[in-house]
Amino acid sequence: MAAADELTRALDGFVERFAAEPRLKAMTAGWDRTIEVRADDLPAPYWLRIEGGVLRRPDEAPGKPDMAISANSDLIRDLFSGRISPTEPYLTGDLRLLASEADVMRLDVITLMVWGE
Repeated sequence: MAAADELTRALDGFVERFAAEPRLKAMTAGWDRTIEVRADDLPAPYWLRIEGGVLRRPDEAPGKPDMAISANSDLIRDLFSGRISPTEPYLTGDLRLLASEADVMRLDVITLMVWGE
């Protein structure tokens, strides 16, 4: 089980890499979303907010989530640190996404752009 500080570091690193990719700002402009990230084996969720092409990680819920990502803490850490692609865990059901198909596809493109195409 990954510790809470490991998830925090992985999410913060993802936010930094997102900010370093200028194409993501253009791609997500006008696509404002609140994303709940929940590790099944940790008590509190994490939050991501994309607004105006900027991704940030607020400490508290910035409103009702538009999307939810859930899995065990190891998988979430590995996903947001770029160690694994979301495709296989999503297809096996280990990674669960509650979102529209269009939002899932956009998240997939975002991860590809953050971690390399």
